[in-house]
Amino acid sequence: MSQLNRSRFAALLLTLAFAATHPARLAAADDDRMAWFRHDKFGMFVHWGPYSLLAGEWQGNRIHPGDEAEWIMQRFNIPVADYREMAHGLNPVRFDATQFARLAKAAGMKYLVVTAKHHDGFAMYHSKVSRYNIVDWTPFKRDIVKELSEACRKEGIRFCVYYSHREDWEDPNGYGNHWDYDPAKKDFEKYLREKSMPQVRELLTEYGPLGLIWFDRGIDTTEQARRFIDLVHELQPQCLINGRVGNYGHELLGDYQDMNDNGMPTGGLDEYWETPQTLNGTWGYSKFDQEWKTPANVIQRLVEIVSKGGNYLLNIGPMADGTVPAPSVAVLEQVGAWMRRNGESIYGTSACPVGQFPWGRCTVKGERVYLHAFQRPAGGVLRVSGLRNEVKAAYLLQAPGRKLEVSQQNGVAVIGLPAQGWEEGSTVVVLEVAGKPEAEPVPLTQGSDSPFQLDSINCRTAGGALKRFNRDGKFHIGRWTKPEDQAAWDLLVSQPGRYRARIRYAARQEWAGRKYVVQVGDQLLEKTVEPTGDWYAYKSFDLGVVNLPRKGPLRVIIRPAQAAGQNLMYFESLSLEPETVAGRLGRVD
Repeated sequence: MSQLNRSRFAALLLTLAFAATHPARLAAADDDRMAWFRHDKFGMFVHWGPYSLLAGEWQGNRIHPGDEAEWIMQRFNIPVADYREMAHGLNPVRFDATQFARLAKAAGMKYLVVTAKHHDGFAMYHSKVSRYNIVDWTPFKRDIVKELSEACRKEGIRFCVYYSHREDWEDPNGYGNHWDYDPAKKDFEKYLREKSMPQVRELLTEYGPLGLIWFDRGIDTTEQARRFIDLVHELQPQCLINGRVGNYGHELLGDYQDMNDNGMPTGGLDEYWETPQTLNGTWGYSKFDQEWKTPANVIQRLVEIVSKGGNYLLNIGPMADGTVPAPSVAVLEQVGAWMRRNGESIYGTSACPVGQFPWGRCTVKGERVYLHAFQRPAGGVLRVSGLRNEVKAAYLLQAPGRKLEVSQQNGVAVIGLPAQGWEEGSTVVVLEVAGKPEAEPVPLTQGSDSPFQLDSINCRTAGGALKRFNRDGKFHIGRWTKPEDQAAWDLLVSQPGRYRARIRYAARQEWAGRKYVVQVGDQLLEKTVEPTGDWYAYKSFDLGVVNLPRKGPLRVIIRPAQAAGQNLMYFESLSLEPETVAGRLGRVD
């Protein structure tokens, strides 16, 4: 086969691969388990424990706004004996589990995750494994987790628990406490065997069905993580497991990925993901942090997250007496009022293929596109470019009987907006379209003498290749094992010439030697994967010079050269840097 024919054949493969839908990548059983998570989108996180009693202050030392009040024991190296004595005073007499569940429901949240045990090692439930718990250690004598589980089920909220499975500053063998205990003398396996895994077993067997268990801080080895995963699968096969169960520097082992705290991807991912975020600057209650997000900000964050295919897990930090801070309640009630009017545009939707607009975001469901306008654009029209589908009707979600004027010109749908009916946070315009919403590829453009930067977010993936996140805070493409697993970018060349190609990826030793193809227009570069070190040790490699011979559209594709039973690489980016430009340093034919 000639080089040109190979190029055309590869392009045909790409076209066929992009015709397939990405949901088929998951096994049916896994997809069924994830169905509620994919639909519900919005959950409540509850960080609560003895640290709430300190409220951000220990012996005159204050947790600064934006720092984590629940980390106060570690931040100030509070001795275990002193912290344990303080914990005797936790007595949340104002706690009302029904109020918590109803607040989540009123906010439009569908699931609730409570800290059954945080890093300080204190259990907010009646643990038989350790007396260091809310029932045996405090005058309260009530099981917070049990009461919340019952209230959530009564109110139709899916109940979930957080458990810090590695970090435990109270246990002499747990991870993290280096000020009371000598790290060289710790027996971490004993901690796993005698406290961590037995407490997870308690949570899985004594509190009814759990929607998910939210592990934190990772764990050292894959084998250790597998023990927790196997335990969950054995006792509650439908219970989801978040991505922090395993070592942050290794491959994802959970059912879905968590962003870094308060994190947000720049674009959509090809795996299930969630972002845990705070209402102010801290997770646990701090009397010094009163910088609350506005309802409009929370609504817009929710919309942005859902528009990229993710879930929003929004935290409250109750006070020591069980009171939810009034500003938290006020914000969530206003968010809930918006959700009652506009929840159709959030629940059960998926990421919008059209992407971001100057005025807001969009979500899709069936043959509807929900345009979320964060502000009323100048001129009173919404411009939606790149939508392939015919627009059959447009209207405000809150006024479906009043159709809006729509025109479509040169691939741009223009929707006339009414002067009235605008909401704080986001106003939703519904487009009813012909068929499943699809978008034209948005080409990457360049300025004068500037390189093309092709990263793992602004591409289109096909086959098994997935846009992914790792807990080192980086994004990459992984899971590609055969030629149909591809990443592609559409470029709009304005400066023809010679360009130096450089690729950046991470590759473990066992992936070394695999062949991959970089296709730039009709040019094929076949290269060999070189090892870079550990899982996410990204390095850059020079691929040589390619020609961009003319102005106009150009497609770039990366794919494995042959099928293999292992990953190709963790691809981060490809750059095309101009060496010569036609018309300035001589024409390149």
